Amino acid sequence: MASPTPDPLPVGLGVEIDRAVRLTDEGHALVGGSPPAALRLPPEGVSSVIRWLSGATPDRHGERRIARALVDAGLAHPRPTSEARPPGVQVAVIGAERHLELEATLDGLRQEYPDLRPVVVGATCLGAQVARARGLHVVPGPMDGAEARAVALRVCDAPVVALVDAGTRPAPGWLATALGHFADPGVAAVVPRVLAERVRSGPRGMFVASLSALHADRGPDPTSILPWGHGPGRPAPTHGPAASPEPVPALFVRRGLVDPDPSLGATADVDLLWRLAERGWTVRYEPRSRVRTVPHTDLRSHLLSRFEAGAAAGPLTRRHGRGVAGPELPLSGVVGLGLALSGRPLAGLAVCALGGAATARELVREAGVPAGDTVRPVLVDLAHTVRTGARFARTAHWPLVAAVAVSGGVLWARERPSGRVDLPPGVRRASGTGRDGRTGRRALVAAAVLTVPHLLSWRRRHGVAPVGPLAWTGLSVAGDAARSLGTWWGAVRSGSPAPLVPRVRPPVLATSLESVQVAGGAEGAVRKTASGAMLSPC
Repeated sequence: MASPTPDPLPVGLGVEIDRAVRLTDEGHALVGGSPPAALRLPPEGVSSVIRWLSGATPDRHGERRIARALVDAGLAHPRPTSEARPPGVQVAVIGAERHLELEATLDGLRQEYPDLRPVVVGATCLGAQVARARGLHVVPGPMDGAEARAVALRVCDAPVVALVDAGTRPAPGWLATALGHFADPGVAAVVPRVLAERVRSGPRGMFVASLSALHADRGPDPTSILPWGHGPGRPAPTHGPAASPEPVPALFVRRGLVDPDPSLGATADVDLLWRLAERGWTVRYEPRSRVRTVPHTDLRSHLLSRFEAGAAAGPLTRRHGRGVAGPELPLSGVVGLGLALSGRPLAGLAVCALGGAATARELVREAGVPAGDTVRPVLVDLAHTVRTGARFARTAHWPLVAAVAVSGGVLWARERPSGRVDLPPGVRRASGTGRDGRTGRRALVAAAVLTVPHLLSWRRRHGVAPVGPLAWTGLSVAGDAARSLGTWWGAVRSGSPAPLVPRVRPPVLATSLESVQVAGGAEGAVRKTASGAMLSPC
């Protein structure tokens, strides 16, 4: 059944094709993402996409409908321009009990926006003096947390409220860049990118701060702001969304929709975003809007933050269902990773290859993608599945994976010398076969899951990382262990094992729906499947 025609993308919003998406079939089809999503364009859409790639913005009504279709499919992202007409905004600063951090935030806001008069919530004593000395309005109430944010949303009267934690330093242009998204009436919240402030500390503090900054930063690409990339109707990105409910030190939200729930503590921000998404609102991540926060510099605080991030998945699962916890992986990926961890990596690779072949067949059949052009998106999807599955294994099931690595290595080392038998001259010994070979492979795969991603992370930061690869990997593994223990603790407290179980992605043939779009000013039909969509004029 056809659904109502969606509204076109508002005037003033440009379109940026996702960097993981490629034009195929002479520009008539776009394909990318994980799982691979494809959309076939009419002739009018081909010329429009080429114009957008060169920096033009959708101007005609039909072009803006095509742009909306690409955004909804996850193949493109809106980019506010100077022509956008967003609603008014009011800034509220939270965390007023830390007067030095409050002073730094207020000074940063004044330097960038001299005419801005933010509201300070819950300031007392020195914090109130800091705010009033700058001529700002102090609102009585809680000094920190979800309760303070709820008070800020009630006292502000602008259509959009920017909630900023004390100690956060907004970068130049952060306000206008994020606010432009609210020119789209369907957008309810925008989360800016969080970068780490440079801190003066010893070598150990710099080391911990570097790792802490990795978890706060969601990266330079627009992606899902919800854990593991989940979200109602969201496209699965390949840019690695956050795997756990990370704190949100700065948040733009449309006032009057929902209020934070103080009972969830630090998880209230992610819960608020989830409730908005479940009600059909759009939640966006804008990496060009940047704020800086002070990272953890002591090991205890860092490990505690990892534990709390893991434990937060339990309450979210209890409130929003199993869909918020664990990554979504294809069935072939789950089986393949299981075979690899059991010491059968070649069998696992074969299963993943069969799943990739099925995906390629659907891209060809449903969206008309040339067979040769399906190789890259299928390989990208396979790599994304391996990375996501390995990340889930080491951050949710760290004790089990570590036990496999250690016990397997010990058993393999003990069995290998005792299992040697002298062979006749000229007969070669088969390597890697039998029980000891399988045990060794299992231990090797488990050890690789625990360590290789962190070694690669250090290599990408070589010259910037303050320590060597062994220390970097050791503390990263400790952080994974803390988050895994927190995940188990949250699952026990919530009474749900969902945070410990990956979600199986539906088969490619499982879903099919029809909606109505407009191409080149005339209505057209879009047929969507789990792997592709076709946009064609009626």
